Amino acid sequence: MNKLALSSLAGLLFISMNSYAEDLLDVYQLALKNDTQLLAEYASQQAVGELAAQSRADFLPSVGVNVTTGRTWQDASYSNSSSLSNNSRFNAHGYALTITQPVYKRQNNVQKNKANIAIERAAASYELVNQDLIVRVAERYFDVLAKQDDMTFSLAEREAITRQLDQTEQRFDVGIATITDVTESQAAYDLANASVIGAENELKNSKERLRELLGRYIDSLASLKADTELVRPVPEDIEEWSRAALNQNPSIVMAKLAVDDSKQTISLQKSAHYPTLDLVGRHNYNSASDGSSGSSKVHQSTLGLEFNLALDVNGRVRSQTREAGHRLSQAMQNEEQQRRSVVRQSRESYNGVISGISRVAALKQAVVSNEKALESTEAGYEVGTRTTVDVLNVRRDLFRARRDYTSARYDYILSSLRLQQAAGMINLEDLSKINQWLEEAS
Repeated sequence: MNKLALSSLAGLLFISMNSYAEDLLDVYQLALKNDTQLLAEYASQQAVGELAAQSRADFLPSVGVNVTTGRTWQDASYSNSSSLSNNSRFNAHGYALTITQPVYKRQNNVQKNKANIAIERAAASYELVNQDLIVRVAERYFDVLAKQDDMTFSLAEREAITRQLDQTEQRFDVGIATITDVTESQAAYDLANASVIGAENELKNSKERLRELLGRYIDSLASLKADTELVRPVPEDIEEWSRAALNQNPSIVMAKLAVDDSKQTISLQKSAHYPTLDLVGRHNYNSASDGSSGSSKVHQSTLGLEFNLALDVNGRVRSQTREAGHRLSQAMQNEEQQRRSVVRQSRESYNGVISGISRVAALKQAVVSNEKALESTEAGYEVGTRTTVDVLNVRRDLFRARRDYTSARYDYILSSLRLQQAAGMINLEDLSKINQWLEEAS
């Protein structure tokens, strides 16, 4: 079997796919059910939500029960009368029931505020991961499509070079081509074959990355339509997008809440300087058998206020308060860094969308120009005005232009999603719009 037949067979094996192709929304729905990052973040949000109940509990009464039982050995003597002494053995039992209702504890109010902040941060964090999932799904989806395109182009380039190699060998056999032409064609074929091997490996790796996200393999993905309208950002103002990012991006919200939480931590540490007041009710019961005074049963109930004030003699509270102040400074710097990062992301994505539109148009024209250049070069080769190297170089440029063109289309789509993500506005509707640019699943 010659090289051309082998190449054609490999191409047929590569393009044979399942009858149904999953589209972008199908893959996203699978990711919603299987993405470990999103599921872990959901569990974290549920866990943080319990802080609300815990902070409420600080304001409610607490009840404690203490039960004792034991055997007592008692030897007693009295100094005022040497004739009086007592040796006894008896059992003692008792219990104590205590009910405490906080009246004033400054830290309880602070803990309530911290719990509310933590719940808000957890909600913002979940939204951040949820928005990130949309982008990650699109990135890995189009990564597979890009690697499939690379594989297709590599196979097509190898097949074209195989035909040229066969033609060159035939021309050499009849004396109208040189051995140099044959060796150059063979070298080009070897490079093309290596390119196919590399593209095949990259395609497998891209499918593994998608499987990591979904938990299973996808047999076939819907491809991008040949002609799709490239939409410009609305509004077409980079400053507007930057302002939207600062106001809506979940990571900014989280950074602001981190500052608020640090402020509350300072208040919490300072609370150790404040007194506490509790309403305490106790009921005690003790019984003893065969004691020095005979058997006894004693019930005692009390109700009163308990005032406590801890003195910071060792300086721990002051040190913890200073530590909390430094943590606040750290949180404020982190917030500023997050603001700068979000602005950079929004502006980079905006520029990516704008330049992507021009780049796609330019590369589309480059494909047309290279196709014409190849036709001219092949015609010149037939009449002897162009060499084998000329044909190989022009063909290589053509396939490079095709790769760059398809890659630029995917880059444009991802830049559009990242712009929406940076602005904190990305949602399922954005994914649905892109899904309309795909070939219908069949």
